[in-house]
Amino acid sequence: MSIEENFHHAAKQANIALGLAIVEAASEGIDSTPMEGFDPIALDEFLQLSSKGLRSSMLLALGYRDAENDWNLNQKKVRKPFEEFVTFL
Repeated sequence: MSIEENFHHAAKQANIALGLAIVEAASEGIDSTPMEGFDPIALDEFLQLSSKGLRSSMLLALGYRDAENDWNLNQKKVRKPFEEFVTFL
């Protein structure tokens, strides 16, 4: 496996851990959101990841919502019917 193929495989595996971290944060009452669309080269340089043999593939923001100023918090949630959301094969 090339270095690039290994990175992409590891990044996909990291997504599993990311999902578990999101669930665990929710169980502890901590808000979280995964983020892509960042500049990985700049982040890697800032965190000096290359000196550790690492590269970034995603970010996970953790914190607490501002309930007083979160206009979306009490909005009615929109849920699709189960039949529209799930396809059985």
